[in-house]
Amino acid sequence: MRRLESLLDRLIDALMWVACACGVLMMLHIAVDVFCRNVLNAPIPGTVETVSAYYMVAIAFFPLAYISRSEGHIFVELFTRGLTGRGQAWLDLVVSLVTGAYIVIFAWQSTEVALDKTGEGEVWETATGFMAVWPSRWFLTVGLAAMAIYTFLIGFREWRRTLGNGKGDGKGNGA
Repeated sequence: MRRLESLLDRLIDALMWVACACGVLMMLHIAVDVFCRNVLNAPIPGTVETVSAYYMVAIAFFPLAYISRSEGHIFVELFTRGLTGRGQAWLDLVVSLVTGAYIVIFAWQSTEVALDKTGEGEVWETATGFMAVWPSRWFLTVGLAAMAIYTFLIGFREWRRTLGNGKGDGKGNGA
């Protein structure tokens, strides 16, 4: 189990670093395009398409598992703050399983679309020709799959915690 967690942590960190690199590349790409357009009167062709098809998709989906791991999602404890440790663990288990199931369905559907678009060789038309965008369809699948695996790992931890003494902070950190 520890090996799986370690491998998953490395994957999650790598996806986060790729997303950060895409953010930096996007800023540089846009800055150079603005400079070229305004100073040299020669914009970089395909900037808008590259930003929207690649950079923004990577920035949005690659960090999902990282956000889950760092508990960056919103927690509303209005109705649950009075629960015991065991009650909170059971609730966290159910939420992890439901979230994991939803993410698996979303990943499965995005994989089907990615397979179709890969087979079609999806392209977008730019001012100077066509740009292949089908590879970015796989960004969703990778980001969602990593989040689903992590969510089920949290669910497994919560399941173990519900069988244990019920100690923990109620946010998946009791194991």
